[in-house]
Amino acid sequence: MAEIEGLVRALREGDDAAKAEAALTMVRLTYYDDANGVAIAEAGGIAPLVDLLRDGSAKAKLLAVATLGNLACGNVTNQALIAEAGGIAPLVDLLRDGSAEAKEESARALGNLAYDGATRVLIAEAGGIPPLVDLLRDGSADAQLLAARALCNLACNNAANRVAIAEAGGVPPLVELLHDGSADAKFEAAGALCSLACNNIANKTLIGEAGGVPLLVELLRNGSADATKTEAAAALRNLAGNNDANTIAIAVLIGLEALAELARDGGVTVDDESVVRNAGIAAKRKAALVVAALLRACVPDEVRGRADVQDVIRGVIGAYL
Repeated sequence: MAEIEGLVRALREGDDAAKAEAALTMVRLTYYDDANGVAIAEAGGIAPLVDLLRDGSAKAKLLAVATLGNLACGNVTNQALIAEAGGIAPLVDLLRDGSAEAKEESARALGNLAYDGATRVLIAEAGGIPPLVDLLRDGSADAQLLAARALCNLACNNAANRVAIAEAGGVPPLVELLHDGSADAKFEAAGALCSLACNNIANKTLIGEAGGVPLLVELLRNGSADATKTEAAAALRNLAGNNDANTIAIAVLIGLEALAELARDGGVTVDDESVVRNAGIAAKRKAALVVAALLRACVPDEVRGRADVQDVIRGVIGAYL
């Protein structure tokens, strides 16, 4: 504790070099060490870190944002303290105008802070969404992953942020990340699209039109980890809810059995993951018509008019015609 108190004192009273050295030591102390993070906060370290983030040299700002990102990771008390100390605005400023490394660290810090519902609002009000979308579009691979994670957290349980992210152009680069990103980046992109599609009809349509459905189905089938497949399934469920076009597209991509399941039961299941639930009668009818068309296409012309062939088709599509 004495060491941490000395570091906080250096942040408050030291010269530029001493402040930067103290921040560097704090980065190391707080790397996946919540106990040290709590101790720094209790020693009053957050406010001088925010001051350094606001007024320090470029190097000092980078170290300050890295420390704040560590302090915010999984610690709701520190998340609130950073916001209360005025940390959101300088983080957004650094995200907008900093170096490539500073932008990446700012996206990480903002993503950690956005786990807190009140802080999500503050980040959006500070103008954090457009530069995150810019980083998602133009940043390095690591920066894109962190931007996607931050946008996912900002969209979670926040209807206004879902709209703002879409209006800032966030949907197409998230879909591109599903296509071209690393396995971890695809997981974050699926999570962000899941959040954006939740209870937002316009975003469901945007994601479908941007080509998100086939990529999510592919991720569900061939994702490298169970968590990724679960995230893809959740995104597909949100996209299918109250959206017949996405519902039918999902079933068509999965195959004839999925279409038949949709027509019969109003749902689609893949490897025990539910991807469509409680589809309405319109979607079930459309699925039945697709099944009928596929079955008819498989019947030779010379027997297509036979009564028993018609009965087979009618038995599949049932009462939906």
